Amino acid sequence: MKKILSILLTLVLSLSLLSGCGKETKTTLAQGVDEKTIKVGTIGPTSGPIAIVGVPMLHGMQAYFNMVNDLGGVNGRKIELIAKDDQFKPDLALQKAEELVEKDKVFAIVGQLGTPGCLGTLDYFKEKGIPAVYQGTGVSAFAKAKGNYFPVQPNYTFEGGLLVKYAVDNLKANSIAIIYGNDDAGKEELEGVKAQLKKMGKEDVLKAEVPFNTQDLDFSAHVQKAAEVKPDVTIVVGYQKAVPGILLEAKKQGFKTQFMTSYINADLTMLTLAKDAADGVIVTAWVPDITDPNNQAAKKFIETYKKYFPNETPNAFAAAGWVAAEVFVEGLKRAGNDLSWEGYIKAMETFKDWNDGIAKGITYTKDRRNGVEKMYFMKAVWDEKMPRFEKISDFVGLE
Repeated sequence: MKKILSILLTLVLSLSLLSGCGKETKTTLAQGVDEKTIKVGTIGPTSGPIAIVGVPMLHGMQAYFNMVNDLGGVNGRKIELIAKDDQFKPDLALQKAEELVEKDKVFAIVGQLGTPGCLGTLDYFKEKGIPAVYQGTGVSAFAKAKGNYFPVQPNYTFEGGLLVKYAVDNLKANSIAIIYGNDDAGKEELEGVKAQLKKMGKEDVLKAEVPFNTQDLDFSAHVQKAAEVKPDVTIVVGYQKAVPGILLEAKKQGFKTQFMTSYINADLTMLTLAKDAADGVIVTAWVPDITDPNNQAAKKFIETYKKYFPNETPNAFAAAGWVAAEVFVEGLKRAGNDLSWEGYIKAMETFKDWNDGIAKGITYTKDRRNGVEKMYFMKAVWDEKMPRFEKISDFVGLE
């Protein structure tokens, strides 16, 4: 009898093990995820003066998610995007963040736009641990935050260094002025400029630092102060309304210098607002030229965007939204069925020089969250019939 019982027990254990081997790994799901849907939240200015950036960026994300959903979703799950308007106000951004996490129960925050709002919600999202992919700002706080944060855009400290390195090495500038917004973004650009000049042993090249308030509309005094030092190059750092205003004022005053500006302005909006005053301005860029017919990723973006938003012209801000969605979805694919927050974060940390989307060279590890670390330079060309940017360098880094 004992022998028979022993044999039966062995058989039962063997069958249990075999049946266990045939089962799929149990799905782990965080809030906002079920067998059919993944809820995603985003926050940005879709009303007010910065809506010229916020609306196309939102539509870029929607276009990508719509395409993914029309193809069956990710592992059978459709993506539902819930967008909140923060009007570019940090206190409102925090309110919308709490709504998304605690009321709407989203799985992740994707493509949040604007330095004030992104900084205003940083501590809250860190405390909650919710994955936050792509911040529409280059402030370095998000690269330093690590953990649940995955920046994509180059940070402003890096960009400031790259701008001034190009000015000295390629434009042979012996005198430089910087006109910058007196906010986190502008201060980081200035920090990057100074750090790079110190590294190059060229600290004396910076002749003027001229801050302006982000609400300023009159730039006459700022331009006059920069013009006094007769700089070879003037770096202008600010948002879409400020930079064209500064360029127009410079033209009015007859201030002749080589202007350079941030990737924030690498869009036809600057040319449309400043017209011939923007002619010749050198701009950084990190998204490959979306008008290049040989760029298949960009071609797919334009075709898809026009399909879902036929009355709009896809621009660089729309491409940024597309990139945000693209990077987020790649993380979903890598996470598979482990859609816990921890599982998704681990999946994102497997990116290594990722080049499959529009943005190139993205790497994430447990200790690395810098996003894109190479950029190229373009020159603005004012032409009433066809205002445009012409590429004048390859992708370059600081090393």
